[in-house]
Amino acid sequence: MRKLVFLKTIVDYLWIMSIIAFPLLIVFIGFVLFSNEPIDVPINITGINIVATTFLGKLGLVVSAVNFGVILYGIYNFKVLLNNFKTKIIFEVVTFKLLDKIGNLVILSASLYLISDLLGAFSKSTISINLGFGPFLYLMSLGLFFKVLSEVFIIGKRIKEDNELTI
Repeated sequence: MRKLVFLKTIVDYLWIMSIIAFPLLIVFIGFVLFSNEPIDVPINITGINIVATTFLGKLGLVVSAVNFGVILYGIYNFKVLLNNFKTKIIFEVVTFKLLDKIGNLVILSASLYLISDLLGAFSKSTISINLGFGPFLYLMSLGLFFKVLSEVFIIGKRIKEDNELTI
């Protein structure tokens, strides 16, 4: 259980830092979107460099902020899941739903990441081909893993119920 406590501590720290940063990000994006002054400084949100002087750059900035919000909601659900594990709520319907919801949020975040990455590249007018694995594939795989884990827990609950009925 020490691993669970360690993981919960890391997630709690990440949650607190993100809750502090998200409102500041929203205010900053509002300033950038509605300011008449062009901001010619590259902005980096979730690893994506965006130049907010063009329409595509501003759109990429908004998509990145929405992605950050989706990630924040996913972290919240992960915190709830870890609290359930800590209190031994494991083979319950709420656990399956949380795992599935986290998987959906991570897949949505991967898609938003890809869109904002493309918009960021278009805002800089530089398109390049990078060979290798980017965060999109890792996030998509992680989201699908959470969805598969949800199904595994459902199967585990059925097996547990069958064992309880066996003499």
